[in-house]
Amino acid sequence: MNLSLVDRSLLLAAYFRSNTLDQDRWTSCSDQVLTLSLFYTGDISTEECISRLSNRGYVSGLYDDEGELCQQISSRYKNLIDLLERQPLLLEGGGDFETPAYPTFTACRLSNEGIQLIPQFIHLFPTKPEFPNWPDRRSNPIAKIL
Repeated sequence: MNLSLVDRSLLLAAYFRSNTLDQDRWTSCSDQVLTLSLFYTGDISTEECISRLSNRGYVSGLYDDEGELCQQISSRYKNLIDLLERQPLLLEGGGDFETPAYPTFTACRLSNEGIQLIPQFIHLFPTKPEFPNWPDRRSNPIAKIL
């Protein structure tokens, strides 16, 4: 399986921030996955990541002054959509990824196969910051998966 660093960062971010397999309803999470992925690849700082994900009202920071997605988020969202199309056995999407709707209105989640890959590449990325006001959906993957 040929996964780029960005692909792996999206999968790892989805591990922490996306919907879980036991959730019956999809909840919006793609914006959180994109933000954490940007941190993992060094495109935003730890402080910026914490600022965005420590406050549930950060969504406005995803958009520019004209109301369009900022370039970083738009580009990474295209990566996410591409990954959903190329690797449907690893990652599932919820919402309109065809048009696509903005990431604040779409969701994703790892499949069991995707979850099993996390220990293979988590060491490639910096330790994820903690978000006390907005906890992750999962805890440390190494302790639970291994």
